[in-house]
Amino acid sequence: MTNDKEVHNFKDLDPELCTFCGTCVGVCPQNSLIAKHGKIYSVGKCKSCGLCYNACPGREVAFSKLNSHIFKSSQRDRYVGVYKSLYVGHSRDVKIRNNASSGGVVTSLLIFLLDKGLIDGAIVVCMKYKEPWNYEVKIARTKKDILKASQSKYSLVPLNAILSKIRKEDGNFALVGLPCHIHGIRSLQMMGWEHSDKIKYLIGLFCGFNMHLSATNHLINKLGVEKGDILSLQYRGGNYPGGFLIKTKNNNEKSLEKFYYNLLNLMYVPKRCLLCVDLMNELADISVGDAWIKDIDKDGWSTVIVRTEKGETLFKDAIKHNYLGYKKISREDLLKSHSHLIRYKKIKVFIRLYLSKKKPIYDLEYPNMKIHEYIPGALFFYSVKILGNDYIKKVIGFLPLKLFGIIAHLGKYIIRKGELE
Repeated sequence: MTNDKEVHNFKDLDPELCTFCGTCVGVCPQNSLIAKHGKIYSVGKCKSCGLCYNACPGREVAFSKLNSHIFKSSQRDRYVGVYKSLYVGHSRDVKIRNNASSGGVVTSLLIFLLDKGLIDGAIVVCMKYKEPWNYEVKIARTKKDILKASQSKYSLVPLNAILSKIRKEDGNFALVGLPCHIHGIRSLQMMGWEHSDKIKYLIGLFCGFNMHLSATNHLINKLGVEKGDILSLQYRGGNYPGGFLIKTKNNNEKSLEKFYYNLLNLMYVPKRCLLCVDLMNELADISVGDAWIKDIDKDGWSTVIVRTEKGETLFKDAIKHNYLGYKKISREDLLKSHSHLIRYKKIKVFIRLYLSKKKPIYDLEYPNMKIHEYIPGALFFYSVKILGNDYIKKVIGFLPLKLFGIIAHLGKYIIRKGELE
């Protein structure tokens, strides 16, 4: 982390670098910050304690220092981060596995932690009961609550704002989050924030892209569904790999295949997400993502990266007690199965950082780029800027669903061919 004598506060944070992770909201001792409509607002008196500034992962992620603090080593795999072992896994509970985005590993790990009394609650994201197109952050204290939180949510969520509640509680907790959420928690732990030791387990999700909540509204409108008619909404509903699935109150279902997200990724990706260098949640105890390995069945598997001793004990104990099934994989299997996103987030990201006027502080070396790599990376960067224009989004919003699908396929081509491969 930066170490200067001047005390900074919320006003010194650049809103264009905000990840909307909610860390600043959660740690503010004055409760002066709120997260609303994708932005953080100051609504009270600031005493300039500097907590929000120093813990902000949008401003800085000191990977070398954090690796030394967490893993007692600054040596990290360039693409994977520090790790102990690699697996693909799935829940032994068939219902959990079938209802999950990919394998149900996270859900089963949380249930195991609760069943064995290792945690008092899990910090998770659920869809709101009365507004099933929107999210809420909850402390799940029962198996039923954890099951409600299963499935991916493709939206910015100020998860770490829940720390304002954790400050007032006793007990041990697990947190499931994206890289930016985990970065914020790890920074607080390294800073010695007095409540950070209540978060005993950090389960990190892989993250290629994230989107503003308005992307969800776009898909709802595209399917011609009124929000008041929605009974449930899933981003990865149906058979693996799933797709955008809405169930209405009159028992109808409307769905879109997952590839439609390809275009939305380009249209609704936040600026700061384009500058993130963490694909596989490198600072978590256990990282979990889709398993795109050809030699496994298609019933739903998760890629699992065990990083810490605590994570290793948890994963092995969950297997021992028949909560999880697993297979070992090699580093080559992992890199090959996620090659397109590795290219995007671990290599070409440095082109986007170079082209951006405002950028986060990373203690990483920038690789030298050859011209044949730089040009498509730059074209991708400016394509996203164009597609993110409000006028362009409105025009695309009026397109018929079939034509929208054709353009979505083009979005996939831009991502895979122009930028990632």
